Amino acid sequence: MVRYIDGAIREAIGKGRALMIKIPGARTLGIHFASLANFANTEIGVIIDALDLLLVDSDYSDPKNLKSKFSKFKKLSGVLSSIENVVIAAMSRKTDDDDFVNKLVHEICKEINYPLPPPVASCLSQKYYHIYSDYGLICIPLLESEFVLHIPDLYHELGHPLIERDNPKIEAFKNNLAYFMLEVRKHFEDEIKRREINKLGISEKDPIYTYKDSWLEKWAEEFFCDLFATYTLGPAYLWSNLHMCVEMSWEVYKTPTQVITTHPASDARMRCCLLALEILGFKQEATDIREKWDEFVKIIGQKRTDDYSIAFPEKILKRAAEYCYIGIQQIGCQLATSSTNDKVNKLLNQAWKQFWIDPQNFINWERQAVIDFKRTL
Repeated sequence: MVRYIDGAIREAIGKGRALMIKIPGARTLGIHFASLANFANTEIGVIIDALDLLLVDSDYSDPKNLKSKFSKFKKLSGVLSSIENVVIAAMSRKTDDDDFVNKLVHEICKEINYPLPPPVASCLSQKYYHIYSDYGLICIPLLESEFVLHIPDLYHELGHPLIERDNPKIEAFKNNLAYFMLEVRKHFEDEIKRREINKLGISEKDPIYTYKDSWLEKWAEEFFCDLFATYTLGPAYLWSNLHMCVEMSWEVYKTPTQVITTHPASDARMRCCLLALEILGFKQEATDIREKWDEFVKIIGQKRTDDYSIAFPEKILKRAAEYCYIGIQQIGCQLATSSTNDKVNKLLNQAWKQFWIDPQNFINWERQAVIDFKRTL
């Protein structure tokens, strides 16, 4: 297997060099993907250097270190594969639609005074909207450049780098998330102590531990991204969230009991965003959205469980809305108001108003609105 691993490393080095060749030049790349190309060139170069070192390092020739050599190769190969399947794929399959969505993301970032450089956008996603913060890349589904009702989810994805990146410009936002998480931890630890004092038979398998860990590991971040989208866009984000749930996620009260999850229950997310919408002053819009949401939940026959109520207490959702509101203002992002007249904000909120005025003929309105918007972007 010594000969095998050396051969595998040499092949991976060759693969890295081949990937560099796949990175388009300036004429093909255009202006929007330049940062992604620079990132790919740099990262692939670092990986090739590490593979070269792994190949010649005499310490790894000792049989007792062979497992470490395999392990390091596996890690480097995984990173290289990710760059190939995400970053290089996004650049090599770039289309005119990508140019449009990059202009769109840039315009959104300008409107809301986003404190970080706009990420690159690609219509390459096979799993709805998501962002690779380390790559500075947002991926959206193929046809999203032709429709508008889901576009508000871009605002949610823009929230993740504000939490995951290390930059003093966003420190205040991250600090408010940290303060909120301290309150979450205290809330659940107090509940655990209460159960112990009252001899309620709590054990290590009690779901309360799963709730606490889920909040601290991922839920808090997801709520803050939802709230960031709500505060910077307004009602359109909540309508888009309802639309997404209708199409993809009917288990709106889904609550883990043993294994932590990355995303909180859809109903809890909606409740939290409604609190934020009211803070912004969109009280009538919040009422309208709440009515439609409740109607949807009734239609699909979902009911709250006791576990759900314990996992997502109202006071915690309220504190999330309050902390995020402060954090957004402290990093200088623009909050949405009823008088906001920025180009993208106006399009997305007007689209949902138009949808509810005439759902049957909305597709015609949407088609023309997208054409007109692209002309002015």
